[in-house]
Amino acid sequence: MMKIYSILHSLLIFLLLTEFFAFQASALMVRKSIEELTSQADSILIGKVKKIESQWNEEKTLIYTDVTISVKQHTKTLSDVGEVQEIIVKVPGGEVGDIGLKVSDSPQFREGEEVFLFLKMEKLPLFSVAGLFQGKYTIEENRVKNRILGLEVPLDSFISQIKGILEKAKRSQ
Repeated sequence: MMKIYSILHSLLIFLLLTEFFAFQASALMVRKSIEELTSQADSILIGKVKKIESQWNEEKTLIYTDVTISVKQHTKTLSDVGEVQEIIVKVPGGEVGDIGLKVSDSPQFREGEEVFLFLKMEKLPLFSVAGLFQGKYTIEENRVKNRILGLEVPLDSFISQIKGILEKAKRSQ
């Protein structure tokens, strides 16, 4: 009887420890600075969410959401493309019919939302958000906000900061 109790006790401790460490490992993400996001982004812009559409990938194993953004202002443009008026941001996750997929680090968008985005080019006009949720800010009342990061700053000073980073990078090349 004592041997069964010892085995069950060891098994319970093992399960508790593996569950604790597995949960901790899945919640880790390295926070990126504005400098890192700026250098990693192919394009930085302000826009308005025009349309949101989710669909399956070709293999029907993942759901992606295409977010159509009407571009209002470019802070960093693709040198070989210039300023575009509309882009599509591809985000992992979404809902198709009765089936939904939520990816914890993916940015969330709402139709009509004004956004400030750090983007990586996939294939024009398709982009992804650099740094996942860290590269997407909502603009409200002339302030950029990222609620997950707990950041909120005036839009003008945020743009000035990014332009300063871009100028510094240009001078050091």
